[in-house]
Amino acid sequence: QVYNEQVDDLLHLGHQDGIGHNLSVQNGGVIPGLTWMTCERPEDMLHAFDQARSNVVYAETKMNKASSRSHAIFQVRITRRSWAMGENGGSQKVECRRSKLSVVDLAGSERVKKSGVEGMQFKEATAINKSLLALGNVVSALAAKKGHVPFRDSKLTRILDGSLGGNCRTVLLVCASPAAGNAQETLSTFEFASRAMRVEVDAKVNASIVEVDSKALLKDLSQEAGPGNGTLMAKELEDLRQAADEAAQRTKREADRCEQAVQEAQREVRRLQQVAEEEERKACHWQGQAESWESSHRATEDRLGEGRGGAG
Repeated sequence: QVYNEQVDDLLHLGHQDGIGHNLSVQNGGVIPGLTWMTCERPEDMLHAFDQARSNVVYAETKMNKASSRSHAIFQVRITRRSWAMGENGGSQKVECRRSKLSVVDLAGSERVKKSGVEGMQFKEATAINKSLLALGNVVSALAAKKGHVPFRDSKLTRILDGSLGGNCRTVLLVCASPAAGNAQETLSTFEFASRAMRVEVDAKVNASIVEVDSKALLKDLSQEAGPGNGTLMAKELEDLRQAADEAAQRTKREADRCEQAVQEAQREVRRLQQVAEEEERKACHWQGQAESWESSHRATEDRLGEGRGGAG
């Protein structure tokens, strides 16, 4: 939020203790040290929005029971790129698109005489009107296509540098009161909206080519989905790792079983070979015995034939 021309980090865990206050704004609306949260689901973003909104400063005035005393800005950075499909750890060039969405809740301008504020609220009203005047001057300069645009006149306009004119798309919602007593404020609000409609924009796709590989992308996702930054992706990655480990263990058990079956089959083949060799030795032995018996039988028949011939 921009409160009394001071930039405060509404998402900082120590915001209530005064930590993350009075941050500096660099060129292009960059705020060093600002808290960014990775949101993997819409619920994560809504939770961050509610958390930040609970720290916005409100106060009751004669014109508004819950008057915002600061400008609240909720920024969303989106990065989109293709999945890296490099094989064997090889790198791959993919297209990467980046964008930033700034949702701004501007505190309404107020006349001190009508709002009846005093003390700290008077200081807040002065800061609000000053920053809104600076925003109006920026819009007027952009609509008139002036060479100098006074973005540096306020912390609010410095943050919105890049969201007004040029490479962007801007939507302005104007809230006007139907009460006759607020006719002057309504008229000035419509005049501001009319000037804003003349601001020219030229939105382009912020695309670039980046070189990534599968391992680097997995590591990147693991780091982004760390504790406190959305646990869905971390849980999915852990489930994938666990499933991969279980699959590897099943594969190893199956490989061990197959190897054991092969070893048993090899032992059975060797046993059968030994049996076949033994049977072959036995067959050779009995074949030798048969030949010996046959030779002995012929010799006996020859002797008997000679004996019968001599007797005749």
